[in-house]
Amino acid sequence: MSVAERLAHVETERLVCERLRSEHASELISLHRDPRVARTLELTGEPPSQAQIFERLSAKIAHWERYGFGLWLLRDRRSGAMVGRGGLQHTFVAGRAEIEVGWAIVPARWGQGLATEMAHAAVAAAFDELALREIVAFTLPHNTASRRVMEKAGFVFERSIIHVGMQHVLYRRHVGEPGREVAPMVTLSRPTSGRSHC
Repeated sequence: MSVAERLAHVETERLVCERLRSEHASELISLHRDPRVARTLELTGEPPSQAQIFERLSAKIAHWERYGFGLWLLRDRRSGAMVGRGGLQHTFVAGRAEIEVGWAIVPARWGQGLATEMAHAAVAAAFDELALREIVAFTLPHNTASRRVMEKAGFVFERSIIHVGMQHVLYRRHVGEPGREVAPMVTLSRPTSGRSHC
């Protein structure tokens, strides 16, 4: 089984992480059109249009096809409900090509540790499966919840940066550095087309 096949379906204690696919569009629209989520992700603070969400999803699907990893749709392992999206992706930040961990969780599940759980799964994928040496995460300075997730997942504050014209804080984690509250990751093979059910 290839790395891409192993990473297409990842399970943690409470999450099922599915490779993003076109049939996830309606769930991603529900997530990203929520004004509370938009305030944490969008430069304008306003929700993106449906057309923008479709365009971004197409780019995320292409990322999986090109690199064999990418963002996941996150489901509650018990109910199967969509609870967010997150994972690893290539990015360009602070003048360097990097691989970042990113996430967005539905507001109803904020404060329950799901982003931290997903971040640990992404760290394990980066270092154990993809043999990366380092990964980054970044956010707006006032997003204290995301900064706490980064710290719990073993990322260390590196510096303040300007990204897409706005101030951000950049965190980095190197392979071999310990993280807190480490959640075990179990990877299961699933078809990469069609919908996975929990």
